[in-house]
Amino acid sequence: MKYKIIPKDYIKICIDRLIRFKPVYDRYNRVFNDILNKFLISDANFNKENLDIDALCNIAVEIFNASIPFEYDSNLSNIIFKEEERMFNLSDDEVKFLKSGLNFSGAIRYLNNENPPLNFDKLNIKKVILTEGATEEILLSKFALKLGYNFNKEGVFVLGAGGKNQVARKYYKMVNEIKLPVFILLDFDADETKELILTKLRPQDKIHLIKKGEFEDILPIELIIKSINANFSNNLHCSKDDFDFNLKMTKNLHNLFKNKGFGEYKKAEFAKMVKNSLENTKEENISFEVSKEIEEIVNEIKKI
Repeated sequence: MKYKIIPKDYIKICIDRLIRFKPVYDRYNRVFNDILNKFLISDANFNKENLDIDALCNIAVEIFNASIPFEYDSNLSNIIFKEEERMFNLSDDEVKFLKSGLNFSGAIRYLNNENPPLNFDKLNIKKVILTEGATEEILLSKFALKLGYNFNKEGVFVLGAGGKNQVARKYYKMVNEIKLPVFILLDFDADETKELILTKLRPQDKIHLIKKGEFEDILPIELIIKSINANFSNNLHCSKDDFDFNLKMTKNLHNLFKNKGFGEYKKAEFAKMVKNSLENTKEENISFEVSKEIEEIVNEIKKI
């Protein structure tokens, strides 16, 4: 079998993709097929499309391990297998991928001086938070940290479903794939989604419906104002007088951005403004109270 040696920078890409928090089959099948497509030198009679899992693993692992200038060591591979088994419901094919003999230990030694270092924190995941969208995905961990609960240290992984209509579909898929407890955070108007999820809710999982409105409605108003004003120039600023508290916060923000010349209001971009402010609160001596509901949500996440 003829093949090209995998460059060091692509070894790093492979390891990063293999450690992400996604179903094992999706990760390994993609990486192993990419290795064959990019580095295997095959003759005209060789058909990569018809390979079974065993053959795919054997060829990809031989190419990968031949590209590592350190002897094979099974220690890290064994740890990874145990952690994947703890987190996921593994199929026979996924077990074959995980036990294929990749030289993880050698690869980490090879990449030891890389910057930034490889991040194996995905192996420490103990619980998953499923949210509707980007605002919660970006901000929830920052509020938790302010309340003394570090998602990274506690193994909490936040996953945005991409909209209210996608949450139930994502959850149905997750309960078949993962063993970890799942905390589902929904907006106030997501009763239909809640009912769909309840039909398959596992004992270790929990749903929280925001009591009124969306996640933006439970953000501290002082923090919202500070975040917007810090992001724009001094001649573009807002105050409490610019908000109609009879409206949903997203409606207020749409109106505010339009009327103040801030441009188009986009949820993810606004969430990043708030994130920046949360990260800078100590440095700038900013004081605000975390809302009672955010505190309640974080306490519920601690308990699952």
